[in-house]
Amino acid sequence: MNSTVLRLFMALTALAALPFPAFAGEGEEKQPRWYESLNAAAGITTVIQGTSGNDYGDYKDRTDYAYSADVELSTEIKPGHGFFIVFETGDGDGANDNLGSRSIPNYDAFIAIVEGEQRLNVSQAYYEGAFAGGAVTLDIGKMDHHAITDTNAYANDETAQFVNGLFVRSAGVVFPEHENYYAYTIALTLRPVDFVSLIIAYAKHETEDIFNKGMTVAELGLHPVISGSQGNYRIVYLNHDNGYTDYRTGESKSGTGFVISADQALGDYLGVFARYAQADDTIEQFQVKSAISGGAQVNGSAWGLEADALGIAYGKLELNKDLVTENNDGESVAEVYYRHQVAENFGLTADGQFFSNLERPEKRNVSVFSLRAQADF
Repeated sequence: MNSTVLRLFMALTALAALPFPAFAGEGEEKQPRWYESLNAAAGITTVIQGTSGNDYGDYKDRTDYAYSADVELSTEIKPGHGFFIVFETGDGDGANDNLGSRSIPNYDAFIAIVEGEQRLNVSQAYYEGAFAGGAVTLDIGKMDHHAITDTNAYANDETAQFVNGLFVRSAGVVFPEHENYYAYTIALTLRPVDFVSLIIAYAKHETEDIFNKGMTVAELGLHPVISGSQGNYRIVYLNHDNGYTDYRTGESKSGTGFVISADQALGDYLGVFARYAQADDTIEQFQVKSAISGGAQVNGSAWGLEADALGIAYGKLELNKDLVTENNDGESVAEVYYRHQVAENFGLTADGQFFSNLERPEKRNVSVFSLRAQADF
């Protein structure tokens, strides 16, 4: 499959070598060939994680390592229209397999490993085009469907902000993700004015019968500037037609849920965020009923290091007690991190996560300490 995707991408980008008709009002200026606008970017994320207070059953206090790496190639075929391909690899689970938590202590490792193997994958290969002066954006291809919606200025990037998945997005914690994470997607983003956005995205993780049993997500966003500070307020609806089971009747049904997400800058240094996600509590596979989280980020400009950041967050899960009958009061996690930008393309993050009420009869409070390195080229 990966070789097929790669050949498709190269074929599509090669089309850019053909002459394109000029758009109305575009003039006679010669456009560059695709290879003249070819760009490359790479990133490496490494995380060392150790647990404290975790000696229970098969879980032990230990130190784990995980890494992920990706290379992105992009080319612009016309202004506002381009193709992207991303190669990705990774190894290690970090503390994910040594805790038994519902939230994910190393979200980067969670999405980077495909079928438990270390291999180079074509994780994304897609077209993106802007229309109507940038008011409409169309994405088509294999891509990160989960990252299109449920974004947040201060709780969205597992390589530079919070490490735990609860403070990145709701998929993977409250809602199941696509199998192997990346999916074949078509997404339409409308931004008629700066204040309002609307996103509709459909995706399926496999190529056969692609318009059956897929995941549809719709998001309405409001983006006000309040007293000179940017805010973003979003509501997301999700419908996954994947044959889930109603545990009350045994009937097959779609999985649904919604997310409310907000982030707001407060002056030059401080930003706050909150997120609430709720899933259909009649579905057997949705054992997490809801999740709520919130926190803040302080920009390092407050102490003279503008590229640094300090973040703190707290989140709580509510379990479906009809499905989880023991130790079901729901885990909570607090996280604090400090990211220091050592150089323009290299940052180090010290991070602590403090779990309470894990689903076990003993040793329910566990700490996870991490050191994350992020290099971008």
